[in-house]
Amino acid sequence: MKKVSIDGELCVGPTFSKAEFALIKRNLAGQKGLTTLAGLLRAAGNLQRLKMLYLLHAHKEMCVCDLAAVLELTDSAVSQHLRKLKDTNIVKNRRDGQTIYYSLVPNVFSSILQDLFALDETKEPLSFMHKEIA
Repeated sequence: MKKVSIDGELCVGPTFSKAEFALIKRNLAGQKGLTTLAGLLRAAGNLQRLKMLYLLHAHKEMCVCDLAAVLELTDSAVSQHLRKLKDTNIVKNRRDGQTIYYSLVPNVFSSILQDLFALDETKEPLSFMHKEIA
């Protein structure tokens, strides 16, 4: 049996039989949506893109120049970020004359994002990022 120490605790696993591991691995291999989810999280996981998503959530829709002004980025940088979000079907756009407005695509992922933006935990810095020195 392999003994591994994790956070000072000893793990004496494995706790599953070979047959159980085979079933677990087969079930994991069948979860094809994890690749899609990884792509969505990768797109939303960039801090600037997450800020854009928050702004689109808060203001319903914004144009590139407004996003660029708020985020203090170039129009080109904002457009590149929006392209990634559009390619993963997180945002959509509409044209009004010369101006293109972006908004969240109403889907399960954007609904979850909106729920995350409303959590108390997302309104304060994470405690593990600001550990106090005793």
